[in-house]
Amino acid sequence: MNFKFGSYEVITDTRELLHEGIPQSIEPLIFKLLLFMLENPDRVLSRDELIETVWESRIISDSALSASISAARHVIGDAGNTQKCIKTISGSGYRFIAEFTCDKNPITIRENESQATHFPFEELQEALVLPDKPSIAVLDFMPIGNSEDGVFLAAGLTTEINSALARLPHFFVIARSSASILSQQSFSSKKIGQHLGVRYLLYGTLEQAARRIRVTFSIVDATQDTEIWSEHFDRSLDDIFQVKDDISNAIVRAADITIEQAEIERAFLIPTEDLSAWGNYHRGLEYKDRTNLKDVEIAHDYFEKAVTQDTRFSRAYAGLAYTYTNRCLLDHKPIKDTDSNMRKSMEYAQRSIDLCGRESMGYVSLGRATLYINKIEKGLSLINQAIAYYPNYTHSLILKAQAISRLDVYDKQLDQSLDLSLRLNPHCRMDGFIINMVRAMTMFHKKQYDKADNFILRSFHYNDSYYLAYALAAACQQKVGKEKEAQQYMSKALELLPNCTLDSCERLMPEAKELRETITQALLDSGMPEAN
Repeated sequence: MNFKFGSYEVITDTRELLHEGIPQSIEPLIFKLLLFMLENPDRVLSRDELIETVWESRIISDSALSASISAARHVIGDAGNTQKCIKTISGSGYRFIAEFTCDKNPITIRENESQATHFPFEELQEALVLPDKPSIAVLDFMPIGNSEDGVFLAAGLTTEINSALARLPHFFVIARSSASILSQQSFSSKKIGQHLGVRYLLYGTLEQAARRIRVTFSIVDATQDTEIWSEHFDRSLDDIFQVKDDISNAIVRAADITIEQAEIERAFLIPTEDLSAWGNYHRGLEYKDRTNLKDVEIAHDYFEKAVTQDTRFSRAYAGLAYTYTNRCLLDHKPIKDTDSNMRKSMEYAQRSIDLCGRESMGYVSLGRATLYINKIEKGLSLINQAIAYYPNYTHSLILKAQAISRLDVYDKQLDQSLDLSLRLNPHCRMDGFIINMVRAMTMFHKKQYDKADNFILRSFHYNDSYYLAYALAAACQQKVGKEKEAQQYMSKALELLPNCTLDSCERLMPEAKELRETITQALLDSGMPEAN
């Protein structure tokens, strides 16, 4: 069945929208929304009914629904201020009000069809095999409204996001030219994913009003035809280039986090014996940042399997290096007894970098290991290199703050790094824990022990099983004269790590002599053993 209204025609068989006989670019979801409204013109469609039918009961935000309505209006020459076709019924929903006719005989030949839309996609008999690593295509961001600036900004944003993702070596990113061609086709997400051979698609819309823009984007798992993330950004256009950079960085970071978590969840659905190198790697990520030796060893085993399956897997080597450092930090033997693990950590981190010079996680692992053998300035340099390759990797920003705090610098870079990491990843439990610990050490340095203790208490909300937090809480309580509370905190620290001694904590101490001596004495006074 075909629907005709004004100069527009909706072809249901081929899922196309024509304007004066010429095919128009329309997202599959927007086509589905428009078609549902055309099929139900005689009644108001509520928000819940639209979500249940068009989005198949998936959870979406009000802003995402509004953006989709705006996009539907835009592709048929309507607008929110005129509402000649799609009318908003305040407090109730939406209704298609334009007059239209139905034609049950579909048009099969169009003489003025452009060459670009006559691409023989249907000749593809089988879907392309998905790459082993996470794969994504960035489809054209759709401008909403009639602003020329909006059109150019949407195109620029699409290109910027695609380029930023392509610079990340752990992603397989489809070239813009191919993604752009598929953006013009009225295919479902699943069909686009099959034609491009990718698991994930990134859609977006851009709406401009006066000197403000709203960018709404969503990440779709094309294999399941389901939306796994949606968000929007509202910005003033005071500095258009800065706005574009801010939004593209935020979207890239959101895509990285969302897809990584989706890959972890997918890896746990696959039987262990069927895991690929990337499957083992993503299972290892789930355990990498936990603060007990049992989970560290699980992560180590998964990363080791990954590099056995793929000897050139740079990220897996970085993860393996990370677990060797974790062994030293959590087992807490004296430094002389941990040399072997630290050597292996640095060896595997360097291997990661040798295999891929842009591997930010390799630089992070090497910089982290270097910090904990007390080569702080060299470690900071490596971490800065990681940030240069990937400014959105929050753990490198936190490590930078840790390095600065141990150098006794405490300049504005420390706060900037922590603030940015929190802004980029506000809901990560491990990042939240470390950020509060670094801020506690900053306050301890300034001899503001009550504030230091407050940050440590906040850290317990993120991670209540790490001995060092309780040890530092004990030191703070000791400095403010609360000896009983200090001993209670230290008892908890020793319960979590019975072999913990002052000697084994040496590598975690700040470089500044005065601060080191202050913390050391407070730990001793609150009950930490000096040595085994």
